[in-house]
Parts: sequence; C-alpha cells; structure tokens
Amino acid sequence: MAPSKDLAAYLGEALVHGEDIRHPLNIPTAVDIVAATQVARFYASRDFAVSSKTLSSGLHLRATDGTFEHGGGPEVVGPTLALVMTMAGRSSHLGQLAGDGVPILVSRLGEAS
Repeated sequence: MAPSKDLAAYLGEALVHGEDIRHPLNIPTAVDIVAATQVARFYASRDFAVSSKTLSSGLHLRATDGTFEHGGGPEVVGPTLALVMTMAGRSSHLGQLAGDGVPILVSRLGEAS
C-alpha cells in the first residue's frame, strides 16, 4: 500500500533535509529504498515544495538500486536517493547520475537557482 500524499511529502522533507546535512559532512546515508522510492514517485508526479515534476518532465528517470522508473525521453539513471535529491532541486548528487538526460537536468537546475 502506498503512503498518503501527505506522508510522502513529510517523508521527502526528512529524507532531503537529512541528506542536505549528511552529504557535505561525508556522513554515510543508509537509504531505505522502499521509502525513497515512494518519495521519488511523489516528486515525479507533482510540484510540491519544489518544482520536482517540472525538473523531471520529459525525462526517463530510472533507479539503479530499486524499482523507481518514471517518464519518457532522454534517460537519467542512478541511485534512488540521487534522483530524489536532484528532483528536490539539489545539484549535490548529479555526479551519481548518468545518461543523455543529465545535461538537461543540469540546465534546469541552473535555471531554478
């Protein structure tokens, strides 16, 4: 059963802001892939606190460590957490992503700043 949209939003806040703290301090993140996948699905489906749906529009996002896959177009592949962080408007995890769609994301993130 998928969590409610409210729960996915709160979970996304905890996941993204926690990673905002851990990543620059090089503190390893133990990612719950099921939870991160729910956040990725939520972010890909709507613009909420950030323009996550707009950032990923027209791209085929595919997780390499879980079941998340969304959209069509140039592909962006990588860990679920990296996809979530990028959809949340963070450029910190772009180096973990690959595919023809990455330059598009980089451009969109630059425009969002």
